[in-house]
Amino acid sequence: MIVMDIRKLDGYKYKNYFIKLIKFEKGRFKEERNFIFSLYKDNEIIEEFFLYGKIFFGREYYRPWLEIAYNEKFKNYEIVMNFIKPFLELMPNNCHVMINYDFSMYKILLYKQPEETWIGKLLLSCGFKNLKNWYIPEGYKEGFYKLQGEKGG
Repeated sequence: MIVMDIRKLDGYKYKNYFIKLIKFEKGRFKEERNFIFSLYKDNEIIEEFFLYGKIFFGREYYRPWLEIAYNEKFKNYEIVMNFIKPFLELMPNNCHVMINYDFSMYKILLYKQPEETWIGKLLLSCGFKNLKNWYIPEGYKEGFYKLQGEKGG
């Protein structure tokens, strides 16, 4: 099992913002964890439920993966992108990452390729390839719209 310790991102700073880990607990499997980070600006909380998701460390034949989402009410994508990036950089080779997106991104993806969006560009800049747009989650049990990228091994 590979451990990508996202707990070390607690306190991560960008400009005058920082994130604080408020939840990190066991998920459905022993190798899975659920997490929530709050966003602060100038030491004042501005989004309690800013970044959230699941991380799976992998086991036997199952590769590690990360699913991360951002609070759709927060529309400063520069800030969102710069706080998602360190999560992507923690991920090892031979894994995949899924980043949930909001309805405004859904509308953009009707006319553009995933690689042309800010999420797609972020994934590519962190070494992820083979981007997939999960605009209709398979079986309707996988959650919201998301872009997925694969990190080579």
